[in-house]
Amino acid sequence: MKNLLLGILLVTAFQVSVIASTGGQDFPDACHAAFLANPDNGNPMLFHFTDKSTGQINHWQWSFGDGATSTLQNPAHTYTAGGTYFVCLTVSDSDPGSICHDMICLPVTVHEPGTCVADYIYRIDSLNHLLSVFTDKSTGHINSWHWDFGDGTSSSEQNPHHLFPAAGKYRVCLSAYNSDSISVCNDIKCDSVTILEAEACHAGFTFELDSLNHASNTFRFNDTSAGNPNHYHWTIDNSTTFSTRNITYQFQVEGDHQVCLKISREVQGGTICSDSVCRVVKTAKYFNLGGHLFAGTFPINNPVSTGDTGVAYVFRKEGSRLIPYDTARFTSLGYYAFPKLLNGSYLLQAMLTPGSAHYADYFPSYYSQALKWSEAIPLNMTDSNAFAAHTYLVPNNLSISGQGMIRGKIMTAGMPEGTPGLPLAEVILFNGQMEPARFAVSEQSGKYLFQNLSYGAYYLYAEVPGKYSRLTAIWLDAVRPVADSMKVEVFDYNVTGIAEDASRPAAGQLFPNPSTSAVNLVFHATSSSPVNYEIRTMNGLLAGSGQVSAHEGTNLLTFTVNQLPPGIYLFILHPAGGSEQVIRKLIKYPLK
Repeated sequence: MKNLLLGILLVTAFQVSVIASTGGQDFPDACHAAFLANPDNGNPMLFHFTDKSTGQINHWQWSFGDGATSTLQNPAHTYTAGGTYFVCLTVSDSDPGSICHDMICLPVTVHEPGTCVADYIYRIDSLNHLLSVFTDKSTGHINSWHWDFGDGTSSSEQNPHHLFPAAGKYRVCLSAYNSDSISVCNDIKCDSVTILEAEACHAGFTFELDSLNHASNTFRFNDTSAGNPNHYHWTIDNSTTFSTRNITYQFQVEGDHQVCLKISREVQGGTICSDSVCRVVKTAKYFNLGGHLFAGTFPINNPVSTGDTGVAYVFRKEGSRLIPYDTARFTSLGYYAFPKLLNGSYLLQAMLTPGSAHYADYFPSYYSQALKWSEAIPLNMTDSNAFAAHTYLVPNNLSISGQGMIRGKIMTAGMPEGTPGLPLAEVILFNGQMEPARFAVSEQSGKYLFQNLSYGAYYLYAEVPGKYSRLTAIWLDAVRPVADSMKVEVFDYNVTGIAEDASRPAAGQLFPNPSTSAVNLVFHATSSSPVNYEIRTMNGLLAGSGQVSAHEGTNLLTFTVNQLPPGIYLFILHPAGGSEQVIRKLIKYPLK
């Protein structure tokens, strides 16, 4: 493309660099000729040549294509006439024995002042997509134009209007010249012109209330228009306007509001199609929620200070999901408040913060007094405010003390080993009678710890709002005082049902494992019934079986493995006639 310089002077900025090789061999002192050629900014007939050769060079020989030569490394040369010249540079090393010698020739085009450059622009007519308006942008002393529209037709007008026969791609060429000096002023430009099919536009949009946005009555509007529009104009209540494809808007006044969208498709400054649509948007209702946090008979810090700080969490129910919505920390009179909750169903959880005087005396609890979210009472904010939605913390009435310890990690189910655990998740420790004994909150790494425990049976349960967990059974005694690396998994789906399945025993891990003679398993049964067990090889062959009578609550099953050959086995526990199974891997070591 040629460029206009100083209004009438046309100069092609020509910059080249070529490396030529000699003989096809690489020598340490070989040289390679290369150069740049640039026209002078003020004189298009003057060119500056810059040597870009490489190697041990001490001699330069230039031939400028018009009979003139130079031995300078970076010469300048003025041409007397326009045209294309082949400029050659020969480089060498004059030292005896040197193998440095190379030459390169490149075309250099010189434009005289007054030469012609053809150029044009076009646009599609806004009322007819087949009609194009061409505007001549050529420079020089031009008095003649010839247009070839690529469809078999032509024009000699300077700025023609042309109606193409159909949509498609056409090669349009403009020849611009001076009929009196065609040898000096003559140029041509060809370009591709695309004529699009006429396509009707159909405006459309959807909208939805952002139910998790704390700014009330915030709506998201999403364009669904057809016809590939590229311009959008939103109008809300005939006042507020936007020009992006999708918008977010908060209504400050409750009631009905009119939202309109006008679309258009514009190509080359012309409008191909346009359409508009209006819809009525009705704002939602919001309500206020509040209540006291009771720790025993009275709310915390009410009527006197108890030295406690409370924190409450609100979760919005969206189908089967619980989505965190808001958090409130409070001390004054033990009262929490959540203003402007969108009408819908919520769960409320409250607890004492670490450092509170009675932190260890109460479990985190759900409205109105539930240990698990699946047992909580939903708060349905549909027609009125709720200022007395009180939560009663579940007390910790058990006192346990001893040398036992349980530690491990809370994990999202399905994650590979070594993955960081679930942070800030609650772990509830139940005793053998399924009474809540303690709770812990996992670290950022997902790790948790219970220590100073008496010996006996325990169960772990991860309580994460909206998530599910299984009971994990553990047995502590003098032989095994520490249960280490106890992984508690959290699931996105209900793995056991909100109520425990009576036919499925919750079980811990086999211990000791590996074993040489006897193995123990702690499991919890929700009713008195026989329980079958099997021992199978990794290939599925039966290596042993039996049946025990289980009573409701915690059971300890002990069985011998003396008769088993050393190897790896699967221990399978299931109720008689039941389909649910507990499967544990057993490693049998040889007898000493």
